[in-house]
Amino acid sequence: MKIIDLTHEIHTGMMAYPGDPEISLEEVATFETDGCHVDYFKGGSHTGTHIDAPYHFLPEGKRITDYPVSRFIGEGRVCNLQHKKAGEAITADEINPCLEGFRQGDFLLLQTGWSEKYGTDEYLNHPYISLEAAKLMVESGVSIIAVDFLNVDPTLREQWDTHPVFLSNEVLIVENINNSLELDAGSQYCFCFVPMKLGGSDGAPVRAYAIDNTGGENE
Repeated sequence: MKIIDLTHEIHTGMMAYPGDPEISLEEVATFETDGCHVDYFKGGSHTGTHIDAPYHFLPEGKRITDYPVSRFIGEGRVCNLQHKKAGEAITADEINPCLEGFRQGDFLLLQTGWSEKYGTDEYLNHPYISLEAAKLMVESGVSIIAVDFLNVDPTLREQWDTHPVFLSNEVLIVENINNSLELDAGSQYCFCFVPMKLGGSDGAPVRAYAIDNTGGENE
């Protein structure tokens, strides 16, 4: 069994969505003065690798704590979109081959390689999911869509077409996946996107990882 960590490390000054709270992880107790070590964490509900619940865009939508932990663990496949360029829309025609034989309720991870640009200005001008592609994924029974970029919608244009389509159909969204290029395109994995249990929140950071049961050493 091989486990691939798909999570960006949370640390002071890490990249956040423009306008979101700055992120900090600061020492507030030390061994020298307190006999133990304690850190203070501050950040938004969409810090780093995170998951969106419907309440993020829908006033009457479910909160992150309305779901059982089992909702965030499941089988899924990797869709290779490494050809996508800055600011390009991911189309329904590009998604369609990845959905051949897709099982209702499975997860889908879009692999563009954009996580390699995390922390740079280039990361903001990422590929995004077109409205037509989002509708196709909903119709195909995707239950969690995970992306290795900042936002399923285009960040620089603040155009919100895709979030409402997914979230109004109970398709949860995982953004800022890391290490996506360590996954084999087209392969099936068991994914874990379990969030922090932030009471009544619209989303939460996750420790995301993929389990490959086909063999190999744990990572």
